[in-house]
Amino acid sequence: MALAAGVDPSTVSRVLRGDDRKPAKAATRERVLKIAHEMGYTPNSVARSLRTRRTETIGLVIPDAANPGFAEIFRGVQSVTDAAGWHVIVVEDRFDHREELGWDRLVREGRVDGILVLTAKIRDPIARRVSDSGFPIVLVNRRSNGVPGSVVMNDPKGSEVAVSHFVSLGHRRIAHVAGPSDVDTGRRRLSGFRDAMKKYGVPVREDWIVETNYTEAGGTAAGRALLAKVGHDMPTAIYCASFLSGIGLIKVLNDAGYHVPVEVSVIVSDELALAAHTAPPLTTIRMHLSRMGEVAARMLLDRLAGKPVAAAVIQEVPELVVRGSTAPPRELPAPRASVLVRADQPSK
Repeated sequence: MALAAGVDPSTVSRVLRGDDRKPAKAATRERVLKIAHEMGYTPNSVARSLRTRRTETIGLVIPDAANPGFAEIFRGVQSVTDAAGWHVIVVEDRFDHREELGWDRLVREGRVDGILVLTAKIRDPIARRVSDSGFPIVLVNRRSNGVPGSVVMNDPKGSEVAVSHFVSLGHRRIAHVAGPSDVDTGRRRLSGFRDAMKKYGVPVREDWIVETNYTEAGGTAAGRALLAKVGHDMPTAIYCASFLSGIGLIKVLNDAGYHVPVEVSVIVSDELALAAHTAPPLTTIRMHLSRMGEVAARMLLDRLAGKPVAAAVIQEVPELVVRGSTAPPRELPAPRASVLVRADQPSK
């Protein structure tokens, strides 16, 4: 290859391994890469990792492989890692894992060079220990005490968008199925809900706020808890902090005879393709999940290159996507069409 390119073998070696300490001229680099492609050259990643002491792999820790929202985040992560030539290992951090099989095993055993974590709690000793060790870590859709690198969405604004739509339909009896209080995402969405209710002059009923996890089973438990607390004094609208818990909630409402949206309107956080195929099709808050994955992956790769990390918030504003799970409260006349957003179209 060096003979065909008319350069020294050491130059070929530097170009092929991407060594910028003594970069080749642009024309030389292009010639070497062209000839390498024509000769069918494939870099030996194992040999390179032995030389550089890097795996060129990052870990992505998710809480629930059944949640389709994490596929959107992974898509964003992989778009960045693919372009950079890195691999991604996905690990499900279930609550029933044995401690010795936790995600930090990837770090301890040197299987990854950096890690993206979507499971950290506000106080998380494992994430804190990994961060304090100097290992490159970025939290995704989470913030945790003592871990400086994180990427989250504008969750309070998402709650405001949901409450605003309910109010525009005429609802004033609005409940919230909140996320876990020990998770930053749940706290921020609840805080946004309270602030939005105050902004629109709608009283908050504490017995209409139920905390649960981001699973279908969690939504089922939350729906049952809400019905047990309120009896027949039901809200006419519910904002649910996650997609899957919204699915569980609606099943409980239907089983109890409260049809959505006839008796109760429901909005769920996170716009997923599945929302158009549920019964009824779900009105959602689009939260730009793939974009969050992209930003987090870039932050981690920057950290691996020696740059500092920070607490970042995705700047794109959450959007409303209206489908069949929201309607005016039954006792009020329908609002003028001008206040409604056309189905499957985000508000501006």
